[in-house]
Amino acid sequence: MSNALPIPLNKIEKTDLKVLLIFNKLSDFRNEIYNGFLLQIGSKASVDLYIHPITHHNSIHFAEVIRDKITTYDFFAIMLHATHINEDILKTVNSIPKEKLLILDKRNEFIRGNYACVYQDFEADIYEALLKAKNLITKYKTLNFVIQEKYFYSLAIMEGVTRFAIENNLRYNIYTEVNDTIIRKNEAYLILSERFLAEILKHCNVKDLKIGLDIGILSYNETPVKEVLSGGITVVTTDHFQLGKTAADLILNGKREHIRNPFLFIQRNSL
Repeated sequence: MSNALPIPLNKIEKTDLKVLLIFNKLSDFRNEIYNGFLLQIGSKASVDLYIHPITHHNSIHFAEVIRDKITTYDFFAIMLHATHINEDILKTVNSIPKEKLLILDKRNEFIRGNYACVYQDFEADIYEALLKAKNLITKYKTLNFVIQEKYFYSLAIMEGVTRFAIENNLRYNIYTEVNDTIIRKNEAYLILSERFLAEILKHCNVKDLKIGLDIGILSYNETPVKEVLSGGITVVTTDHFQLGKTAADLILNGKREHIRNPFLFIQRNSL
């Protein structure tokens, strides 16, 4: 049985245009996407948010949701955040008329037809962001990339990191877990997960390593707490708020374009 939870939101204003925004779960950055979307759509459409895990276990219920709502909504804005999108999920997405479909955050080559999309280019984004931070990163003798393999975008980001390191003759390591032995002075760390960030900061405290001096920290995805954590954590992040705004613009203007979202390097004290 699916644990999908429909979350009715306050309608902006009753209009003829109805949008169903589908996320696989809630998080800080999804909230930013949602806020940007609502700001840009204004009173020109009514928006409902629906939380539904995009997994093979929930594919039947996902198909039922889309089938039941296909005539109720004018647009379906869907974030397909999952490690593996199975055939049943893709079949359901492909059943949505392309003039009603908007894909958020990640393109999928198996979605057919002419549809709207606002996406991240994970490999190119991280490579270009690291180039912006090159002078800060090369202060350190090694760049360590710390990832959780379950993240669907880990491989693409790893390709961008590897390319940057090789082109700049920078030593690099890739780790999929955090322990005391990987925390070393005069090295920099690019960290994908919030949990790994917390663990690395704990190890730095134990070893009395000064963040931004003895060790460099670069975190993936902006959250409000990173502005103040350890004097400010440097981040690389897509502009989630802008992603939401661009998605709303595509709907309001009836465009079926694929638009790459801006990616930011935000310098603080940790690198």
